[in-house]
Amino acid sequence: MKDNGWEMETLVSHTIDETEVPFYNGLLQNAESISLSAAQDYNSLILLRWRRRECVSCSQVFDITSEGLLYKCGGCVA
Repeated sequence: MKDNGWEMETLVSHTIDETEVPFYNGLLQNAESISLSAAQDYNSLILLRWRRRECVSCSQVFDITSEGLLYKCGGCVA
C-alpha cells in the first residue's frame, strides 16, 4: 500500500485495512478520540496512526495534525 508516495509494510497496511476507518495522509481519520491504552490494545503496529487522540496527562481530546506530540496535547507538551 502506498500513501502519498510512501510504501508501507504489508502487515501495517493490512492492519489499517482491518480497522475499516478511513485512512488519509498517513493517518486513520477516526471520528472519536482514542486513548493510548485503547490504541495499544487495538494493535501496536498502528499506535501512532490515529488522528484524534486523548492526552495521557490531562485527558483532553486533540488532533495530532494541529497540535501535540505522540499522546500528549499541545498544552502538556509545552
